[in-house]
Amino acid sequence: MSPREPAIAASPRPAAAPAPGGWTSRHTAWLLFAPPACMVGVRWLLQLAEDRQAGEPALSLVPVSTTSGVLELIWPAAVALALLVAAGLVIRRLGWRRVMPVLGVAWVLLWLAGTGALVQRHLNRQGLFLQETGASPPAPAASAAARVVTNQFKLPSLHGLGGTELVLQVQGLAVPHRLLIDDPKVASLKPGDTLALQLAPGRFSGLFVTGWQAPGLAPPVSPSNPKP
Repeated sequence: MSPREPAIAASPRPAAAPAPGGWTSRHTAWLLFAPPACMVGVRWLLQLAEDRQAGEPALSLVPVSTTSGVLELIWPAAVALALLVAAGLVIRRLGWRRVMPVLGVAWVLLWLAGTGALVQRHLNRQGLFLQETGASPPAPAASAAARVVTNQFKLPSLHGLGGTELVLQVQGLAVPHRLLIDDPKVASLKPGDTLALQLAPGRFSGLFVTGWQAPGLAPPVSPSNPKP
């Protein structure tokens, strides 16, 4: 550098401007992980409450979904794909900075809805227990005849202990229903066999089996009904 040329002082770089509203990476971490952690905690507490109950929870009687065409099979995937495409177009048009608050609210609402569904399912079957059936069928006023359509063994998984899944045509119900019973003797039932079910409605929706009896089978084994 020539001594006649004035020295040009390097100007300091301007500090990075903080995110609008003071948003930091810590807030992002809370937004991503707090809602799932809340749902996991609620699920653990509900499972702990169920494990402390003295009786065995009633069995869910779930309707078998039926489809009348190919469209009913692919429409969930088509709706999900359409939502993804629409979200991509909105993000491209408005930009990430303007869309992120909406996505954050949707993320929180999604996990809150899942947590609410867990609580609703717990309260729906609260107070319903599988009672000892005995050697005779359940009381006629609370019983319904059911015919076995299919019989399939289900392996234990993270969602349940497994057992024998029966597809039943229950008297008074239009569509077949699924019933999972954790009793080895039920595996001997064949299509066409009949059962007597004691049914009870849930607090909000659905039907639950609080007792069952099949001709020719011994009553379900329970602590109060040990094997002879």
